[in-house]
Formats: sequence, C-alpha cells, structure tokens
Amino acid sequence: MKNLSEAETYCWNYIQENIAKVPNLTIQKIAQDAHVSLSTVSRTLKKKGYDGYSEFKQTVRQTKNERRKNGFSKEVNRAIHKNEVEIMRTINQLSSEDIESAVRLIDHQKKIMIFSAGLSSNVAREMMSKLQLFGKDCTSHDDFDYMKYYASRANRDYLVIAISISGATPEIAQALHIAKSHGSKIIALTAANPSIISDQADICINAYKSKIKEINFGLDVGSRIPLQVVTRILLDSYAIYKDLAPIREDNN
Repeated sequence: MKNLSEAETYCWNYIQENIAKVPNLTIQKIAQDAHVSLSTVSRTLKKKGYDGYSEFKQTVRQTKNERRKNGFSKEVNRAIHKNEVEIMRTINQLSSEDIESAVRLIDHQKKIMIFSAGLSSNVAREMMSKLQLFGKDCTSHDDFDYMKYYASRANRDYLVIAISISGATPEIAQALHIAKSHGSKIIALTAANPSIISDQADICINAYKSKIKEINFGLDVGSRIPLQVVTRILLDSYAIYKDLAPIREDNN
C-alpha cells in the first residue's frame, strides 16, 4: 500500500475519527469538513485500497449493519470504534523507513534489553519471547532498579527497546540515558512523540492512543492495543527480513 502524503494522512485521520458519520456524508461534505480538496479525499481512499468513496462508504455501512445483526448496543459499538480508530491510525502513521531501520538494528545488535512498566510489560514480555525464538539474546525488565543496573552495564553491542504508551515514565527515561551514555542504541515504541523517552531514541516508532476511556479506575488501565499492533508489525517485518524479502516497496 502506498504511503500517504501529509494532507492525505490528515484526511484519513479525519475520516477515521468520524467513521460513524460516513454512511450519511457525501464526499463533498467530507472534503469541506476536513478542509481538503475532493481529489485529496479520492486519492487518499485509493491509496488505502478502495476504488473510490462509494465503495468505502458501502464498506462502512455493511460493517455497521453486521454489528447490528450481531446485537451490539450503541455503547459497545462506540467501544469497538475506539479500538478501530487506534488500530487504523497506528498503522496509518507507521513509517516504512523507521520499521526497516529498527529491523536492521534488531538484527545487527548482539544483545537486546526491553524496558517497560505497568501494562506495557505484557507487550514487552511477548516481544522478548518472540525475539528469543529468533535466536536473539533478549531480556525484559520492568523493575526500575534492575533497568538502571543493567543499563549501566550495557555497551555498543546492546539495543534497548523502550515500550511506553505515555512516553513519560521518568525511570525508563533515566535508564535509557544511562544505556545511551554507554553507546547502546535505543528504539522507542510509544504513543507520545515528542516525549522524554522518544527524545532519547535513535528510532521512534509511533502508535496512536485514543483519548476516549471506556474503563476508568483512576489507574493506568488504558489499552495497549496500539503497542501490540506496532510490535506485531515490527516482528513480522523482522521475520520477512530474515527470509531475505524486502520490507519497503521498490520504487525503481
């Protein structure tokens, strides 16, 4: 699938944020409300794999109808839509260049450490297990004292992957600073850029986190689906790379 321009990215994000309204909107109304041209809307949808706005609109309508047949309430549909937006906007803003660079770092560096905290640690442990299956020397740490300890013993052979939905965990940022001072390479997977974590990264791969909260206990229980999408695509790309297949489209 072709990369979107800045205007097309904005247009696609606007459409995703207003996906529930699409069955009742004309392409002219989409263009007017998004402050883009008709050609930008058409070009955006074609790059996303649709023949045009009519096909896209029909697909959205069918999806909505399928949910109704399955008996979902308006509230559940809203929660489903939140997840759809997080997944689609995360995929949409991924950079093939960043993914390829990250894959090369994963392959080149001899040792990998993954730093995370809270619910992001579940994503980190899964990533560690899969990298170990590839034969990589990989560990995962979610204890802040351990992060600092192992970061202080890192060197140029190390790659540190920081997984943080907020990008604002100061203890992770401190550990990254220590590892970086010893020559380690840093990859940040986060939904916040710029942030104190992404600012230290050699490569930052951005996820998208919705501001809508369906569960609120006053604790950090926000969805990690965007981070799971990023790690899945990164690991799938690494598998493709190891099979000697290209990651990026050949434009020659």
